[in-house]
Amino acid sequence: MTDITRRGFLAAGVASAALVGVGGFGAATGQADRPFVRPPGAESNARLAASCNRCQRCLQACPYGIITPVPLSESLVAYGTPLLAFEHGYCDFCMQCVDACPTDALSYGGPRERDLGVAVVVKDACVAWDWSGCTVCKDECPVEGAITLDDHDRPVVHPDFCDGCGRCEQVCPSASLRAYDSSVQNKGIVVVSRACASAHAARSVTSEELGTGRYERASEALAPHSQGVHPNGPHDKKEAGHENA
Repeated sequence: MTDITRRGFLAAGVASAALVGVGGFGAATGQADRPFVRPPGAESNARLAASCNRCQRCLQACPYGIITPVPLSESLVAYGTPLLAFEHGYCDFCMQCVDACPTDALSYGGPRERDLGVAVVVKDACVAWDWSGCTVCKDECPVEGAITLDDHDRPVVHPDFCDGCGRCEQVCPSASLRAYDSSVQNKGIVVVSRACASAHAARSVTSEELGTGRYERASEALAPHSQGVHPNGPHDKKEAGHENA
């Protein structure tokens, strides 16, 4: 296991000290462990918050622009560490972020190397739940078996296959097909951390349930996917746990 970097330690330490005045040690620990969707190779949220030196090299290395810093409004302790946002792209595990990381906050090996999270269906935002006919997430999913359709042609996510790459969230056309409603999520399917409460839902949640459970840590994280196989990154240059071929 990589040693915690001095800069990362100081950043987490200063933030934790600040939280002592507004909630004590428990508040600091809770913020460090807040279940964000992280780039490949993040062993855990708490370890990443401590190991990351906030250099943002992973952001610069990502060819798809899907890595963004945790905003201060979301977490004082994890502020500036990388999370994934799938509005404009998805992860194909090219592993350039891992190569760019100077502290091994993102690293090869381990069960989370190619397991980013799990997709959940937002049933009041998903067009297939109201009108049927939309199968975009299933059609575009790069992992065979990760998304299937139920008897009503609604998407069902299988956590053992889903690796949380975000392709389904990126391509979901829900917002453009529904009347605008500020209380409903823009996407009918979203990727969440396996450590959050929403991941434990019965594969579908309401917008309200997602809002309360997305960053609420569950008592136990879902196990990493064990069956789905995602294609390697561009040009098959990388395999999980290996350097360039």
